[in-house]
Amino acid sequence: MPNTHVPAAGEAMPAVIGRFSRRAMLGTFASLPLIGGAVALAPPARAPDPLADTIAEYYAKMAEFMAIPNGEITRENEDALVAATYGPLDDKLWHATPPATSNRGVAEAIRYALEEHSLIDRVAEAILISALAFLDQERVS
Repeated sequence: MPNTHVPAAGEAMPAVIGRFSRRAMLGTFASLPLIGGAVALAPPARAPDPLADTIAEYYAKMAEFMAIPNGEITRENEDALVAATYGPLDDKLWHATPPATSNRGVAEAIRYALEEHSLIDRVAEAILISALAFLDQERVS
């Protein structure tokens, strides 16, 4: 009967299989799912839209202002804090509104108008909500 060596459970494999090392092979195989996952998880690149980008910056700066503890805002420093956070973007949206150059920009403009609760016409509000739902659905498709 031939004497064939069969490794026992847990016994190490040889360090080199042919001309490939086990460590190199495991490293290669272990990285494959990560490479595929990285490609699959990469968010789609957004085309810049001046209006949508300004609105997003405005909300970010507004959140920055709102994060300032109440005790730190006084009558003396409030104007300076507004100017350092959302003020310039508020002025830009009010006096030099950038154009929307994509459906994303239009959707963000509608969303901004609805979130400001400044509409007094309920029919116009319902129409804007419907239009926004269409634009949001189109972005997902």
